[in-house]
Amino acid sequence: ERSIEAVALRPDCDQELLVADVDVRGASGLLRLYVSDGDGVQVGSVAVAVEEGAVPEGADPAGPARRRVRLTVPVPRPRRWSPDDPHLYDLTLRYGSDAVHSYTAFRTVEVAPDAHGVFRFLLNGEPLLLRGVLDQGYWSDGLMTAPSDEALAFDIQAMREAGFNMLRKHLKVEADRWYYHCDRLGMLVWQDMVNGGGAYGSWETSFRPTLWRGSWGDYDDCDPEHQAKLGAGSERYRDQWRRACRATVDHLRNHPSVVCWVLFNEGWGQFDAALATEAVRRADPTRVVDAVSGWYDQSCGDFLSVHNYFRKLKVYADGAALRGRAAERGGRAFAISEFGGATFRVEDHSAFAESYGYDSFDDLGAWRAAVRRTLEEAAALEGDGLAGYVYTQLSDVEEEVNGILTYDRRVNKLKEEAHGICDG
Repeated sequence: ERSIEAVALRPDCDQELLVADVDVRGASGLLRLYVSDGDGVQVGSVAVAVEEGAVPEGADPAGPARRRVRLTVPVPRPRRWSPDDPHLYDLTLRYGSDAVHSYTAFRTVEVAPDAHGVFRFLLNGEPLLLRGVLDQGYWSDGLMTAPSDEALAFDIQAMREAGFNMLRKHLKVEADRWYYHCDRLGMLVWQDMVNGGGAYGSWETSFRPTLWRGSWGDYDDCDPEHQAKLGAGSERYRDQWRRACRATVDHLRNHPSVVCWVLFNEGWGQFDAALATEAVRRADPTRVVDAVSGWYDQSCGDFLSVHNYFRKLKVYADGAALRGRAAERGGRAFAISEFGGATFRVEDHSAFAESYGYDSFDDLGAWRAAVRRTLEEAAALEGDGLAGYVYTQLSDVEEEVNGILTYDRRVNKLKEEAHGICDG
């Protein structure tokens, strides 16, 4: 007779509050929310009488009455979530005989200048170098579907053990369990929007920006001709992308591990990035935005975000006339959002005889040394203003044999004891 339909959570560290917007259906009654600290000790609760009211936006007006109720629970001195302390608070919602169990976490995310005026990624008010790895989320036996829940957790744990604190989920919205494992294991997530559109012009999306870095800042993605060359010439596609982008934000917003939205990658289907950035900020002001990853920067978002596979790694000056929040704040952070990609093919653990990557090795020891050297070079740029990096990539994907793990997850190429990794 009474049911809980949806929950949107907004933990507020500074106010020491948890705000929950809850959609319910059915007869009037009492809606209760209980918060415990993860060890079963209750730290807060609230009860609100639900009466007949307005139907929320997006609800079916012809269906059973559905109301949105706001609950506010004080949580004194909340323990802040971080990779070193991924503390989760347990939640229980009750409405009539319906009960929903969930969790939340308290943490803050922003881009702001440090004590020396250098723009950094801040977690809970403290600068944190994002040591990321690209994660496409493909599997040799299930393509986009992992073979088990244990396999989802295995990838995350393996990257934590390799020294990474962030995964860039690349052009895929993963199963909810994957984000749960990131939440509980303390792995930060940069979430890509899925890019689509028509056929991409290889000159525009690959050769031109690779050959001439100077072309990155002078390509207006509001120009209809440019949009067509980037596969974004169709208004139908642009509407679809906007809807999917907003749906992705709404779907994943309760996960504390998700700290950044990545809108467009390497120009694929890119259009109106500045407007898209502002739309995402309105939908979710609690996270940072990487508007354009790779090239064709539009002077918006929280990062100057570049891909660098062929040049010496360095921090580029952000000389653009900034727009939106970046202009109000006076700057952006700098991130190398893809680099590396060194290849080593492990016999009997590769999907194809062919190999694809950016620097090929026939000796595992040499590959291992090169990857570690490249990661050290990237980390050393923190003193020059680097806020974060994303190494390519977590696992091999078909002929791409530039992964730290093989496609079947049986071999971790960075580990000295390379075999017997995952039997799931």
